[in-house]
Amino acid sequence: MKVLAELISSQQILNLVSAVNRKPDKVVFLSPDPAAFLPAREVMEKYLGCPYEITHYTPETLEQIIQEIPADEVEIDVHGGDDFAIAILSAVAKKTGMTLCYPGLTTKTMYTRKGDELQKTALEIPSLTVKEIISLYGGAVRDLPEAVFEGDDRNAVHACNASRRYNNKRWADFCQEMSNLAKRNEGHTVWKAPEAVYREYHSIFRSISCVFRQCEVKEGTLLLEFANPEYKILVTDTGVPFEYETYYQVEDSGYFDDIDIRVNIDWNGGEFNRKDPNSELDVMASKDGRLISISCKSGKYDQQAIYEVKTNAIQFGGELAIPVLCTDYEHRHSEYKEKAETLGVLLIQFDEMRAGKAAELIIEWMKTH
Repeated sequence: MKVLAELISSQQILNLVSAVNRKPDKVVFLSPDPAAFLPAREVMEKYLGCPYEITHYTPETLEQIIQEIPADEVEIDVHGGDDFAIAILSAVAKKTGMTLCYPGLTTKTMYTRKGDELQKTALEIPSLTVKEIISLYGGAVRDLPEAVFEGDDRNAVHACNASRRYNNKRWADFCQEMSNLAKRNEGHTVWKAPEAVYREYHSIFRSISCVFRQCEVKEGTLLLEFANPEYKILVTDTGVPFEYETYYQVEDSGYFDDIDIRVNIDWNGGEFNRKDPNSELDVMASKDGRLISISCKSGKYDQQAIYEVKTNAIQFGGELAIPVLCTDYEHRHSEYKEKAETLGVLLIQFDEMRAGKAAELIIEWMKTH
């Protein structure tokens, strides 16, 4: 019987990857916290493929706990825990001949050491979903219905995005007007508005005609019916078309394990409570166990946006997450680019987005970060 002893890490993805690669018959998670638990129990159990237990240790008891594990072979994963615990386990391994292991997620290498022999093998990384990675870091994705416009529905997204790019300020005013109409026409298939609304925004209505089944003025009243009821979100929230445009660039690359849009996350996990802190993140993807957190800014933005995307990425994907800020505002900020690089954030600017380079730049960034 082979047992893998793992120091529980804040980067719980590494605990999972170690178990997947070492294929033990049992996993013993070691924690200095008597109340420790696995926040993503369902995810861990799905991929572990073996039973596990959580054992509390102190610096005084750690060596004894390891030596008393009933097994034919014990391997020790030392990526988690504090320096003192790692030093104790390293000394135990040297004294007893146990194998030390460490998963390198960015290098995709499993490092093992037994005695003086160091071995490197290719790291097997499960294809985790965005939701699974977030849960490994203590968050939980709220299952809210969110439209994903594919096929011919993409035409509506592209039309809205083109109209927004033509005049961003005018588009913002239009979306505000449409948002007000949505409230006044809640529950109705056909929206009614004063004819003045059509006169004010007739050029936008014409440019996004594919969004509507009906868009005409009768007896001084504008009548609007959407070709797809889900299209409402495209014209009532200014930045949504750009979020979908970003989503398509990432999705169409075919490179990522999973991708999601407008992800609502409860920071505390578990049962959702209205008082719990939560975030809605624009676009998220996963690849080789790493979370790609993308914030989309269709209009003006400041350096605070760079800090926010960095904070959210670490909160829900740990230090291995990839924070990305995609912008569509027609201005280059060299100082923003420098700040982003200093913070480890990939800033993709408007000309790169319009050239369809989002996925390409993210993939290149992941190779070096």
